[in-house]
This record gives sequence, C-alpha cells and structure tokens, in this order.
Amino acid sequence: MKRLAVVAVLVLAMALFYRSFGGAETGTGNLTLAAPEPNIGSSVRTFTARDTKGGTFKLTDNGIYVLTFWSTMNRNSNQARPQFIDLAREYGDDASFAVVYVNGALEDKDAPYDRLHDPNGTLASRYNVKRVPRTFVIRDGEVSLVLDEFTLADYGEDFGKFLRQGIEDNMEEQTKEDSQTAFKDN
Repeated sequence: MKRLAVVAVLVLAMALFYRSFGGAETGTGNLTLAAPEPNIGSSVRTFTARDTKGGTFKLTDNGIYVLTFWSTMNRNSNQARPQFIDLAREYGDDASFAVVYVNGALEDKDAPYDRLHDPNGTLASRYNVKRVPRTFVIRDGEVSLVLDEFTLADYGEDFGKFLRQGIEDNMEEQTKEDSQTAFKDN
C-alpha cells in the first residue's frame, strides 16, 4: 500500500512539474520548435479537389491563391469569416480563394470563394494543419504568407489587415514579374 501511495505522489509531482513548465504546443517545456511545414518560402504541391457545389477547384503553380483551413466550431475561424468574404469579393478577380472546412462546411450559397470539405483530412495532412485556423497565401506554387493563431496576436482582429497586406504584396510582385517578362520578350 505504501508503494502505491509513493508511486501516486511521484506521478502527481511529475504532472504538476510538466503543467508548470511544459508548453501546450510542443510538450517539451520551454523549447520552441519551428512551425510545421509548409512555411514561407516552401513549395506546395498542386491539387484538384471537389467543392461543396460539385465543382472543381484547382491549385496550380501559376497565380495567387488564398487557402484557409477552418472549422465551423472554431471561434477564430468564425470571427475571421466576414473579413475573408470582403477580401474575396475585393480581390477575387486577381486571386483564387478557397476555404477547406475540416468539419461540416457552411451552407453559403453565395460565398465568393470555393468551399472545400476535407472529411478524410487529405488536404489538412498535405498542408500539415494540426490546428485551425491556418491560412496560406500561395503565389506561383510557393507559400508567401502563413497566418495562424501563433503568428497573429488576435486572429479575429488582425486577420483581415495582415491578409490584405499579403495579397497586395503578392499582386505587386506578380505585376513586377509580368512587366519584366514583357520586356524580355520584346
């Protein structure tokens, strides 16, 4: 009986030590690990997926894409949604917008973006999404911006501002590259 009590006290002490010094993200105390790939500068694999309307969404290595992983049960996802809708309406001619719902997709019939449902986690796995929300801006097959709750102090408030800046920066870069290519062709 004494041994059992000693083991229980030791387990409790270890649990308290871990909870005091362990981090929820890493489970390794104060050690900080790099964010999961893909990160800024990483190449992404192209894919084709069905949207919730039965259409096809293609992410290619040409153009600007805004790809976000959300859950209808996540507060930050729900708070960022109106800003995402506004940006998709504003920049929809210059970039492709898609939301990958990791659980049931919203019944947004007039959404200005593609709604992809990922019931088996195929896309979430491909983009190493362990927690939602996580948003990627991809230009010509390369990640140029990643927004998540670790990179934004207040995801709900900061999301629209940082996403707008990321889209505009990518559009500006694409315009520069297009004009340089035009000069080379002449």
